[in-house]
Amino acid sequence: MNVTLADISNDVQTGQLQPIYFVQGQDQYLLDLVKQQFVKVIQPEDRTLNLAQFDLTETPLSVAIDDAKSVPFFGDRRVVMLDKPYFLTGERTKSSLEHHTQDLIDYIQQPEPQTTLIIFAPYEKLDNRKKVTKLVKERARYLSFVNISEQEITKFITHKLKSAGYQISQEAQQTLIRLTNSSLTQMMTEIDKLMLYTVVTKKIETADVNALVTRTLTENIFDLINCLLKGKLTQAVNLYHELLLNGEEPLRLHGALIGQFRLLLQVKTSDKSEKGTASSLKVHPYRVKLARQIVRQFNYVRLARAYLGLVAMEEQLKSTSRNPELLFELFVLKYQHEMVK
Repeated sequence: MNVTLADISNDVQTGQLQPIYFVQGQDQYLLDLVKQQFVKVIQPEDRTLNLAQFDLTETPLSVAIDDAKSVPFFGDRRVVMLDKPYFLTGERTKSSLEHHTQDLIDYIQQPEPQTTLIIFAPYEKLDNRKKVTKLVKERARYLSFVNISEQEITKFITHKLKSAGYQISQEAQQTLIRLTNSSLTQMMTEIDKLMLYTVVTKKIETADVNALVTRTLTENIFDLINCLLKGKLTQAVNLYHELLLNGEEPLRLHGALIGQFRLLLQVKTSDKSEKGTASSLKVHPYRVKLARQIVRQFNYVRLARAYLGLVAMEEQLKSTSRNPELLFELFVLKYQHEMVK
């Protein structure tokens, strides 16, 4: 059963807890927010005995399930949290642990009435073909933070700032979301810095965000692509050099560039809504929004030639020992020549 964060808060506040909750999403801030809710269920003096947390990359599932089956010690309820259940995904791991997923399947079908079991899956994708994954999603109270919307992100930002007596302009808020690649975890860290920076005025403007917020690789890629497509080729080359000087691996940087251009081409040819495109491409809606802002300005040929040029450059990066900066400069010169034909 799908639920919201508000539903879980209400369950905790009213004491009407269900036997099993399943929380999926990669944003650590949101996962921690849910964990804090469930920790409150157990009184501080009882947490040593009645609150347990298991990292399933380090502990066998059978040990965690046995703990969930135990009755509370000197209390009415136990809370057991399972973290990183990678066996619900298609991911492979180097862990030598052997997880018997049948133990979880059996538990779900007959949970301990005095235990609240919460499973935290910090993954974007699950393997829904697996019996255990299907059962968890069907039987648990299921909260998904995958592809959280810009509107929901805005609510978290506004609530935090309003609670502290601060304001943020709409443009500054949009800039913050863009510079952090819509990562709520990073946003909350940056907001703490911004509040200290604007402690006198208690008003955060765009200039404050640009001055303080650490730029992500995604944001730098966004700037590099803009420079390239708009013909600001010297700036594009300088930014590429700067990223390498700052320690970015050439292949990682190049992979990010190709991935972004692939997204631009997919968005350019999509006739679906922003939300529909994000869903079909399995990417965050905010990435589609930014991509649309770019592709409106350029035709398909311009985007495709840049993409194909970068693919050709990647082949040389992998098959030769030529300098990455030189290869990028040659790519830019060739791209410039093709665009003036």
